[in-house]
Amino acid sequence: MPRKIFQFNLISGFIPVFLLSFFLHIEILNIPAFGQEKIPGGTQQLTLKESIEIALEHSKNLLIAKSKINEASSGLSLSMTAFLPKVSTAFNYTRLDEAPFFPTSRFAQLGMGGGGGSIPPEDMPKKITIGDYNNYAAAFSIQQPVFTGGKIKNSYKIAEFMVDAAEANAEMTQNDLVFEVEKAYWNVIKAKEFKKVAEDAVELVKAHMRDLNNMFEVGMVTENDILTTKVQLSNAQLMLIQANNGVKLSAISFCSILGIPLDTDIELIDELETESMPEQNVSEIISSAIRQRPELKTIESNIEIAKKSIEINNSGYFPNIYLSADYGYRRPDREYNKDFYGTWTVSFLAQFNLFDWGETSYKIAESKERLYQAEITMEQLKDGITFEVTSNYLILLEAREKIEMSRINIQQAEENYRATDDRFKEGFATNTELMDANNLLIRARTDNITALADYRTALAGLKKSTGELYIKN
Repeated sequence: MPRKIFQFNLISGFIPVFLLSFFLHIEILNIPAFGQEKIPGGTQQLTLKESIEIALEHSKNLLIAKSKINEASSGLSLSMTAFLPKVSTAFNYTRLDEAPFFPTSRFAQLGMGGGGGSIPPEDMPKKITIGDYNNYAAAFSIQQPVFTGGKIKNSYKIAEFMVDAAEANAEMTQNDLVFEVEKAYWNVIKAKEFKKVAEDAVELVKAHMRDLNNMFEVGMVTENDILTTKVQLSNAQLMLIQANNGVKLSAISFCSILGIPLDTDIELIDELETESMPEQNVSEIISSAIRQRPELKTIESNIEIAKKSIEINNSGYFPNIYLSADYGYRRPDREYNKDFYGTWTVSFLAQFNLFDWGETSYKIAESKERLYQAEITMEQLKDGITFEVTSNYLILLEAREKIEMSRINIQQAEENYRATDDRFKEGFATNTELMDANNLLIRARTDNITALADYRTALAGLKKSTGELYIKN
C-alpha cells in the first residue's frame, strides 16, 4: 500500500521565506492605550460576529466617537436656548455710612429761612435726611431676541449638522474597527492552518527518513540522500517553530484589536472558506458607496456648516433687535420713605453696526473659502472612493480566481507527487526529484490557504469601502 503522499521538502527554502513574509505582515502594534478589558476566563471560543461584538464593546476609539455624538447633541440643545427668552433676577442690599441728606444751606440760597420765613435761622437744621442707611433692591428681567438677521436660526442649523457629522464619524470608526477585526480573525486562522502544514511536515519527513534508512541498508539510496533528508527534517522543525510563533503573534494582534488581555486563549470557530460575492457589478457598488460612505456624510455636513457660516456672517449687515422687560422692588420708595415700592420698564433695543473696517466682509470671504475647500474635498473623496471600490473589487475577483487555480494546483501537485513517489520506490526517480515534488505540493497547499484568507479579507475590504461592513441584526 502506498504511504500518505503529504510529505514536505524544504531544500528550496520556499516555505521559510514564505512564512517569514507572512509573519512580517501580521499587525501587532495596535495595542490599546488604556489596557484591555477582562472577559471570562478559560478558552474563548469566538465566531467572527462574536469577535466583532466584543471589539465594539471595548474599543476606546468607538467610545470616544460616541461621546462626541453626545457632545454635539448637547451643543444642539444649547443652540436651541437662543430662541427662548432669557430670564434673570438680582438681589441687592447696600449699607451706607451715612443716609442721603439735603443740606439746609441750600434753602438760604433760595431765600428761605430768612426773616420772613416760618423757621428762624437758628432753629433750621443743618441737613434734612432724605434716604436710609439700608437700601434694598430686587430685580426680575426678561430679554427676548426679536430679530438677529438669521444668526440664531443658522447657528441652530450648524449644531444639527455637527450632530450628523459626529454620527457619521462614529459610523466610520465602527467600520474601520470591524474591518480590522475581520482581517485579524482570518490572519489567526491562516496562521493556524500554516501550523498544521508545518506539523504534518515534521511527521512526514520523519516517516520519509525512516524509509530512507531502510533503503540505505539494502543499498537503494546513497549516504548523501540520508544527509539531505536530515537537513530537510531540521528545516521542517524550524518551520514548525516559525509557525508556532506566527500563531502566537497573530493571536496577540487579534486580542489587542478586541481590547481583551493579550494572553487570552482563543479558539476561532468560523472556517476559512469562500463566501458569495456581491451580486452587483462594480458600477452599482460605486453608486452604493457614494450614497452610504460615512466619510461623505461628514463632508456633506461640513459643506452645509460652511454655507450656514456664510449666512451667519451676512447677519452682520442687519440690526439685532431685542425686547426687554424689567420689574424691580426697592426700598426706600420714591419719596424716600422706608417702604418698598415696585417699578417696571419695557424697552426695545436695536443695535446696528455702522462701520467695522470691513470685518463683516472679511468674515464672509473667509467662510466662502472654507465652503470652496469643503466642496473640493468632496470631489476628491468621491474620486478616492471610486478608486478604492474598483481596486477592492478587482482584488476580490483575483482572490476568487486564485482559489480556483490553487485547488487545481493541489490536485495536480498531489498527482505529481504520487507518480514521483511510485517512481522513487521503483528506483526510477531520485530523492531530490521526490523532494521537489514535495515542494510543489507544499506550495500548492499554502497558496490555497493564502488565497482563501485573502478572499475573506478582500471581501471585508469591499464591504468597508461601500460603508456596509457591519449591520446589527
